[in-house]
Amino acid sequence: MTSYQFTEGGVTVVLEHVTTGAFEAIRKSFCDLLAASGKSREAIAEGFMFAIKRCPNANPSDLWHHVLYRQYLQSHTASNPAQSWVRAGGEALEVFLGALYNPVLIAHDLTLVPLISRQKKQEALSALGLGASVGNSKLDIAIAKRSTGSDFKTIGGVHVKASLAERVSDDVPASIAMMEAGFLSILWTLDVKSFPPPRGNLVNRGELGTQERPSDKRLYIEQHGSFDACFSYNLRSVPSQKTTHSGKRIFVQGLMPQPDAFVHYLAKESKRY
Repeated sequence: MTSYQFTEGGVTVVLEHVTTGAFEAIRKSFCDLLAASGKSREAIAEGFMFAIKRCPNANPSDLWHHVLYRQYLQSHTASNPAQSWVRAGGEALEVFLGALYNPVLIAHDLTLVPLISRQKKQEALSALGLGASVGNSKLDIAIAKRSTGSDFKTIGGVHVKASLAERVSDDVPASIAMMEAGFLSILWTLDVKSFPPPRGNLVNRGELGTQERPSDKRLYIEQHGSFDACFSYNLRSVPSQKTTHSGKRIFVQGLMPQPDAFVHYLAKESKRY
């Protein structure tokens, strides 16, 4: 199996299914995008799209975490590039989802609407009748279905997390309220989590744990059913068994090729609306 290796903090990081040429091409493309773009958000989204297309069999979470994130820290001129990444990266991932999935979803009369601004978030929640009961920062993407002609109606939402450490617990009340009102509520994540030395070896194992040793994040789905489903794009995440206590499941897959299980899930569930 082809792999690229580099050293970070005295630890060897292995990127499976990534060649030396591909690694350098992704870095160069991302650096060029950061230099040319007026907004880091668009540069990160485009850089991630380039990365998954150049290395379709690689772990998407590793490309995000070990390639784009580390290059951003080296290239960005902000006084605190790590903090800058938190906001720009979060918004970029939402933009990326729209760019990746909408060309495929439109065949099912569906579209994803990234809710970057506070006003857009509030409008989407109001369309669900939840504007007064759910904080307007608790939804990242609206799921809309064509109703008539060019008109779309909101049928649910996607909670997008690069890392489940990004206060996913804060999304739980909003998700439960959405489901109780009859709308779809999905958790989409790269499940990024690695520990540097001396605590860890920088292997990006994520935070979902296993069925035998579940984390609180896994229990949100499998035990409590706080989301209709969770889609993880860290290939080291452990998927759910077919049967869980709540009936809700974690699905694990790569981002290429499309359509993926996320698309198939939305196409199937949207028939209820």
